[in-house]
Amino acid sequence: MMISEKLGDNESETKKRKLLMEYEQNIRKKIHLNLEKMEDTETKLKIFPILGDEYFRSVETEKMYVGKVNEKKETSRLIKELSSHWPLAGRSHLKRVRWTQQKDVFEILIRPVEINESSENYSLMSVLGLAQINTTGLMDSVAICEVPKYPALTYDQYKVAKEIWPVQFREDKNIEKSLKGDLFNHEEQRRIVEFMNMCISTAQYGDEKVGCVIVDPVTSKVIAIANDRREVHPIQHAVMVAVDLVARSQGGGSWDITGKHVYHHPFSKEEMDSKISKIKKMNPGKDAKKLYLPYLCTGYDAYISREPCIMCSMALVHSRIRRVFYIHNSPWGALGSQCKLHIQEGLNHHYDVFRVELEDSVQNCNESEKINSKEKFNCNSNS
Repeated sequence: MMISEKLGDNESETKKRKLLMEYEQNIRKKIHLNLEKMEDTETKLKIFPILGDEYFRSVETEKMYVGKVNEKKETSRLIKELSSHWPLAGRSHLKRVRWTQQKDVFEILIRPVEINESSENYSLMSVLGLAQINTTGLMDSVAICEVPKYPALTYDQYKVAKEIWPVQFREDKNIEKSLKGDLFNHEEQRRIVEFMNMCISTAQYGDEKVGCVIVDPVTSKVIAIANDRREVHPIQHAVMVAVDLVARSQGGGSWDITGKHVYHHPFSKEEMDSKISKIKKMNPGKDAKKLYLPYLCTGYDAYISREPCIMCSMALVHSRIRRVFYIHNSPWGALGSQCKLHIQEGLNHHYDVFRVELEDSVQNCNESEKINSKEKFNCNSNS
């Protein structure tokens, strides 16, 4: 009796796995025509990084006292002495010395001009005050100069800053590429289109027209497809459902969510046990299960049709997502609209966020937004 029950369970599990795989394949077929169309026409795809405001600010300046050095051999000593009294705390982007057009004359940063400090009738001695500085090599003249207040984070900021005062700059190539729209190659863009269209496709079946697809970017394997189910449970937003489906693909999960329009990569205990056994042999003394299974969304990408709320954005932090792509801004969105939660200091995990503008997808997403607005209006008018 127990053997027949076990066989029945295995058959049921096999059938379920088959249905899940068929669903993913059907969705891919639906969007295949759109991908083929990309080959024939120039697709208007724009990808905007959601970065901190500091990447887009103008170069701000602050005032500092600047002296002149006319004995080159004294420069190193003066830098050391001035730095010991007035270290450039928080200003490590500034170079202490710059060349002048006068032969063998350098300008050197002495110290910042303090708030409410009079900038009239100052001299070298009044600027140095009680500091024990050997002034050999320093000329008597002192000037007040504007210097960049913050480090340059982009090449455009650096180009402006270095014209004001010499600065240190380390280019972040990924940031520069993302700002120029060159971070993703053609094949990667094709994948972004594919997964975003999956979001649009599954979003139409949700209570709110929002879809979420979670993908392993290494293999392009779809791990979970979800839509909004908040009428079933108030926290079952598309992202929350998707994260739970990822957990189910790993043998966990809290909600028993099934249906034609949700999907998770099938979990096989037999397959897991077999691989864990092999990993144990290759890595004696290590936790083979941890090596086999990622922690929820570690290393995965999330594609969402609408900017997630604070709850969903934090769920993506806790599940260790790698990158988030969304199409449409939301008034209550936490990844660009209300705030930029993904770059908040103090979080134990951060992820990259991109807003995608894709001609067809934006149009579809806007229509979903209109449907949501109408539904809310009707609901409110009946209350």
